[in-house]
Amino acid sequence: MEDFLVLLKQLWIVWFFVLFVGVVVWVYWPTRREGLEQQATIPLRDDDPPPAARSKG
Repeated sequence: MEDFLVLLKQLWIVWFFVLFVGVVVWVYWPTRREGLEQQATIPLRDDDPPPAARSKG
């Protein structure tokens, strides 16, 4: 039983490493570049003023 637990620990580490690499590849895939660049500028965009502030002039 202890041998089985040691094997499971090793497979668990391998599984998370493969998952991590998969997520990194998915994020940096070239076809996702345009969408990621648009999302990267969201914090820098100016918000429209609220409707009440626009009418006060």
